[in-house]
Amino acid sequence: MPNFTIMINRILVPTDFSDVAKNALDFALDLCHKTNAEIHLLHVNPVPVADINFPQETYQLYLSEMKDYAEKELNALVEKQVKPSGIKYGTHTHIGFVNDEVIQFIQGNQIDLIVMGTTGASGLQELLIGSNTASIVGRSPVPVFVIPPSARHLNFKHVLYASDYSEPEFPAVSRLVYFAELYNAKITVIHAKTESDRYFNSENNFFVKNRDQIKSEQITIEAVSNPDITDAVNEYIDYKGVDMVVMAKHNRSWFDRIFHRSMSKRMTYHTRVPLLVLNK
Repeated sequence: MPNFTIMINRILVPTDFSDVAKNALDFALDLCHKTNAEIHLLHVNPVPVADINFPQETYQLYLSEMKDYAEKELNALVEKQVKPSGIKYGTHTHIGFVNDEVIQFIQGNQIDLIVMGTTGASGLQELLIGSNTASIVGRSPVPVFVIPPSARHLNFKHVLYASDYSEPEFPAVSRLVYFAELYNAKITVIHAKTESDRYFNSENNFFVKNRDQIKSEQITIEAVSNPDITDAVNEYIDYKGVDMVVMAKHNRSWFDRIFHRSMSKRMTYHTRVPLLVLNK
């Protein structure tokens, strides 16, 4: 298996100071201890919408108060959660749209991983509350670790990787093995059989062909009959005691865009355990 250099030196945690974001920060700090990485906290103040007749002085005062509030809350987070951990850190406040600012921050600051919370709501709430996390998952050039509010324990022992058996798989699997080894966790690879399986021999998949080159002793491979990957993953979580779900996203071909939905993006709304989304 090709030797992809995998290092986590800088972890980004976007925060809105909610309990969900603070919970995600705990997971990020734990990863920092395991990887010797530094952590960066980013709060994005929304772009204020003001009437054209709104006094400029008042508008500037509002911006200043927003910035002061963000810095106060960031300092409180640092004092309560970050400093006691001994992790090297940085704090940042921006004004703009969350999705754009997070992506720009990644590109300008050599970020290796994003850790962020999601509410896992449904219906209209899913659209409004989950949109930032799901959008960042779709656009991020680095892995995104999505932490639902119900997640508490940090010691993962069973990692579930949902694969569509599409190539290239090497970069994602290298990172999958790296993360599993951080926690000394076993890996189960599942593939939900669909109509598209008719177009290739799924029994001769990437993991079968490259088993000797995948440097992990703790991988098992299973096929599941449920064609809905979200349902299949959740059923596996219910019955097999999975601690973390890993999925990989990639730029789909014209055929895939027609016949598939973005499973990794969809899972950010439904997962009940931490979800790590990798790039292929």
